[in-house]
Amino acid sequence: MIKGEREAKRKGFIEGMQDILIIMIRHKFGISPQEKEMIRSVTDEAKLDAAAEAILDAKSKDEVLKLLGLGSK
Repeated sequence: MIKGEREAKRKGFIEGMQDILIIMIRHKFGISPQEKEMIRSVTDEAKLDAAAEAILDAKSKDEVLKLLGLGSK
């Protein structure tokens, strides 16, 4: 049961990070529905954290997407 609770918390944390990243990218650069789905596919906490931090100084959306292992399509 504790393992299930931990997994649920981790999933919630990841979804929250994805939400924040989508909001930040949308505000700074604009975002397509396809890019939103690509971000939703990223579950690596370190990548999400690095991208959220990088957006503060990023000059382009591609800089942020590359940190997630994505390229804009």
